[in-house]
This record gives sequence, C-alpha cells and structure tokens, in this order.
Amino acid sequence: MFYAISSGQMPYRQLYTSNFVIDEVVTFLLHEAGPRVAVETLSRIRASPTFRVLHVTEDAERQADEVFHRYASSRVSYTDCTTKVLMEREGIDTAFSFDRDIEVLGLTKIP
Repeated sequence: MFYAISSGQMPYRQLYTSNFVIDEVVTFLLHEAGPRVAVETLSRIRASPTFRVLHVTEDAERQADEVFHRYASSRVSYTDCTTKVLMEREGIDTAFSFDRDIEVLGLTKIP
C-alpha cells in the first residue's frame, strides 16, 4: 500500500505520522522482528518523501492529557490521544490504522 501511495497509484499524496507513532513502531519491530528490521524501517520512514512527521509539542501534550482523561475508561492509548490532537490541529480527517482506539476517539480510519 505504501508503495502504491508513493508511486501515485492511490489518491493520497502525503502521509502523516508522529514522533510518538514512530517510537511505537520501531520499538515494536525491535522486539518482534529484530534490530535490522527496526533500523531499516526507521531509515525508510526518515528518507521517504511520502511521510511528514508531526511532532508532539508540549502544547499538544497538554491537549492530549485532557483527551486521555476523557477516554481513559475506554482504555485508549496516550499515543492515540496525541494522534487525535495532531489530526485536529492539522485538519487531517482520516487515519490509516488497525487500532479501534481511533474510532473510539471519534476519528475516521481506513481500512
């Protein structure tokens, strides 16, 4: 799918992620697939013109804290709360995610 996007075969031109999501992804890959895969993935994300990395600032964290308090009983992850804040701040209307938390937060996701 990411190849299809970067080659223009899909309608998305820019993909957004956050420094918190990158942290989760490479840490997961480090433990599940090993250091080579984790490092390669990080390098590909950093080198890709398709990805724009949004950074969770102190202000975004304060907003995410409020979201986390509201959704804690639903067991929504803090990272997903930061994603909600960043998506709203940047006017991003759809998230690519397999995580149910995105829908719990009232966001649209694909697939």
